[in-house]
Amino acid sequence: MSLPNNTRSDPAITAPFIFPDSLERELLVDYELGGVALNNPSQGLLVQRWTLTLVGDDVTVSPDSGGSTVLFTLSGITELSLAFDQNMHPFVTYILSGDAWYWWFDSLLVEQVHTQMASDVENTRCCTDDKRPQLTASSDIILAYKRGSSLFYRQQRDRYGVEYDLDFSSSLPLNRVGMTNNLRLKFEFRG
Repeated sequence: MSLPNNTRSDPAITAPFIFPDSLERELLVDYELGGVALNNPSQGLLVQRWTLTLVGDDVTVSPDSGGSTVLFTLSGITELSLAFDQNMHPFVTYILSGDAWYWWFDSLLVEQVHTQMASDVENTRCCTDDKRPQLTASSDIILAYKRGSSLFYRQQRDRYGVEYDLDFSSSLPLNRVGMTNNLRLKFEFRG
C-alpha cells in the first residue's frame, strides 16, 4: 500500500488507531495483528493480537491464543516495535545501547538478519500498513523513525534501502505508527 507519492497528507486527516494500534504502548511492549502462527500466513494477518515484550534480555512474541517464542536475545535494548510481513515473518525494530537496529526476514538470504541503521536514527517504530487480505500484494512493512527532529520512513518493497523524508519536524519522540479506522497511516508523537 505504502504512502501515496511517498508523502504525508497536508493537512493531516486524523482518525483513531484501529486495534491493537489503539492500545497504549510502552517502550518495551508493542502489539500487532497477525496470523495464526509465526511463519504461517494461511489465515491472513487479521487473526489475533500478538504482543512483543522484553523479558530479561529475551525479545519474545506471544499470540493471544497462548504460548511465547523467544525471537532473539540481546543485552541493552531500550525500545521495541513489532510488525509481520505477508508470510508472518516477524519484523522487530529496536534501540540497543543507543543505536537503532531492525531484525527482518531477508528473502535473498532466506533467514532473519539484524541490520544496524545510521548513528543518528532514533525512535524506530514499525507496522504492516494494510493487513486486509485483498491488499496482501500491495501492503508493506513501514519502518518509521526520527533523525534529529525530522520524520523519515523506509518500506519493505525497497528492502528498507531507500529513505523517504516525510517533510515533518517535531521535537517530540515518535510514539507509534499504524492504521486508523479511516484506513490511513498515522504517525503519533509522545508528549
